[in-house]
Amino acid sequence: MASMTHQQRAQHYFERLLKAGNRKAELERILNDLNGLVFASTNKPLDKDTKNKILDELEKLVKSTPAFEDIDESRIYTNVQKSTSASDNSEILDVISAMKDQ
Repeated sequence: MASMTHQQRAQHYFERLLKAGNRKAELERILNDLNGLVFASTNKPLDKDTKNKILDELEKLVKSTPAFEDIDESRIYTNVQKSTSASDNSEILDVISAMKDQ
């Protein structure tokens, strides 16, 4: 993949999350992708600080978005049937937070 800024990379991952049928599995793929990235100029792996900057940006995008279930039109009916309480992005945010420690 081409060189991207932290914000662009986070946006790319966010878009992948929005399209994913299984968001937890997609987060696993994102973590694997993130761990495989290298700096274009040195070909060295990204350091933990850089990875965390990308994850911080991704976290901001998730926090600023209504619950994914509300966005995903194909699942709204199923989610309403399963629960009468409003859902949020807390599970996704918990996984992103855990990714920062890896």
